[in-house]
Amino acid sequence: MTQEAQPQFVSVPVPSQYVTQVYAYLAELTGATITTPPVSPVPPVVPEVSSSAEPPDGDTLPVLEWTVEDFHRLAIEPLGSVQTVVRVLDFLAKQPDTRVSYTSIASHLDMEKKSLQGNLAAFTRAVRKHYKRRNWPMTWVEALTSEPGLKSEFFYTMNATVAERWLKARVQG
Repeated sequence: MTQEAQPQFVSVPVPSQYVTQVYAYLAELTGATITTPPVSPVPPVVPEVSSSAEPPDGDTLPVLEWTVEDFHRLAIEPLGSVQTVVRVLDFLAKQPDTRVSYTSIASHLDMEKKSLQGNLAAFTRAVRKHYKRRNWPMTWVEALTSEPGLKSEFFYTMNATVAERWLKARVQG
């Protein structure tokens, strides 16, 4: 990548109560979408590659299974965005292998959709920085919805294996 192609950043003070909305707005402006491959309970076979090889999607962080220990650490993380996602995980773990709409999650959390979007974006950064991985403990897919005013929306799912680990970590916590 050339120097000219790199984005220029400017520090802008933002009142703390609006930070997640600003994140959401920036994601919206850039057209950023988040995709996570489904997590399999079977450990992946990782072929040996030279250290100079780059994954096809350009992301150098691995996709790793979430362990009970990871979940315990996540559950006690003090970041507000992470605690919001902890509540999402609690909700999804009660209904493993079930697609739950973004609208339903926002409603369950009594949170505006834009605010939830900002929290999910911040969670992605926390996962990458503190857990050194690129995958969430839940998967999502965009699909048609019956939600008034929407053609499609994201549906989130936590598989049964991950839900079991999450619930075990919550009991230990």
